[in-house]
Amino acid sequence: MKRPMSLCKRICIGMLVTLTLLASSGCRITTSVTQTKEGGNVNFPFALPSSTPLICPNDQGDGQGPFVSEDATRLIYQGKPLKLSGYAFYPDKIGGSSAWYKPGFTNYIDYILDMGAQAGQNLIRPTDFWGTHYHDQKQHDVTIWKNLDYLVCAAKQRGIFVAMDVSAFGHFLVSQGRDPYDAGNWITFLDAVGRHYVNQSSIAFYSILGEPPPPKNPAAMNKIVEFYRAVTGELRKADGKHLITAGAFNHMEEETPQTPWWQNIYSLPNNDIVAFKTYSLDDLNLIPKISAFAKGLGKPLVDEEFGLPQSMGDASNTGEVYNNLQTSRAQFYEDVYSIGEQAGVVGFAFWDLGSDIRGNSYQVNPNTPAVWQVILRYAPDKPTAASTAYAALRWRLAHHY
Repeated sequence: MKRPMSLCKRICIGMLVTLTLLASSGCRITTSVTQTKEGGNVNFPFALPSSTPLICPNDQGDGQGPFVSEDATRLIYQGKPLKLSGYAFYPDKIGGSSAWYKPGFTNYIDYILDMGAQAGQNLIRPTDFWGTHYHDQKQHDVTIWKNLDYLVCAAKQRGIFVAMDVSAFGHFLVSQGRDPYDAGNWITFLDAVGRHYVNQSSIAFYSILGEPPPPKNPAAMNKIVEFYRAVTGELRKADGKHLITAGAFNHMEEETPQTPWWQNIYSLPNNDIVAFKTYSLDDLNLIPKISAFAKGLGKPLVDEEFGLPQSMGDASNTGEVYNNLQTSRAQFYEDVYSIGEQAGVVGFAFWDLGSDIRGNSYQVNPNTPAVWQVILRYAPDKPTAASTAYAALRWRLAHHY
């Protein structure tokens, strides 16, 4: 088995499908697009959040923090080292990206936040709120941002941090026939996002766009490095309070002495965090090398995404092999956490938390009990026996998700 289709592959396929359909139909893209005069930057006004800073209910402090910061390889919050451990938030069972367009989606957000809290998790990573085949509609975009704002505020209320992953805008660009690796397409968007969330202390860090295609030659490497230099720099100008990672990478073994692409991106001055993904035996074996490089840079190390499909087995392997891994999900999670902690990883986020039970689902929940026990054991906020029992009861009562 192969890992889920990478962002790079999804983007490329989406671009081909979109452009082919447009060419064959003779239609024009109808999204409202404004081409600015400065630097060829593109503005998609419907896709932007409100231009005013988000204020959550009961917000105090006027954006003065405290905010998550870094001290060399450590994350710091309120003067103390911070360990982050959490999950990706992707509502696969109720429509995936399209669930974000629904006003009632806030109920599901609460449900997942509560499930994660009962497992002792202190980080949520919302992602993929646009898809590569999205037909841009103003009301859908407005609802997406309302739901994302609700998630940020609901997480803050529970003492949970947010990894603000904006890579979904790459999918949006593909859906509009635009190149997601052209920095000019991102500038207005990142400016708006940074201004909107600048005062939200529950945001631990931004993640811009992961899984770039590994460059095959120095010219391609320089192009992708300059893309990340531009987008991290632009987001820093809009929001100087939060940490930034260019994105979480994989296929990092695909490098040569002439194309040290991920090292050059991690070294950028506005890339604060070294973020990566773990979905294969190669990925696991590369963690010590990534860690050594992060320590040399003096930057925190975060495993932003890892997971296996349920078909691999919960407590025991079913005999399936996945990216050269022949192991149960529980053992894989144990390996990711233990190898990561030994390497100095200060943040983890598995893919993903939700109630789905089927072979090709990656979701984790109390009905995948062996994996559930692993995340409880490594949780930064250890749940009590009473709260764990409550989680099981709540699960039975709310299994309709």
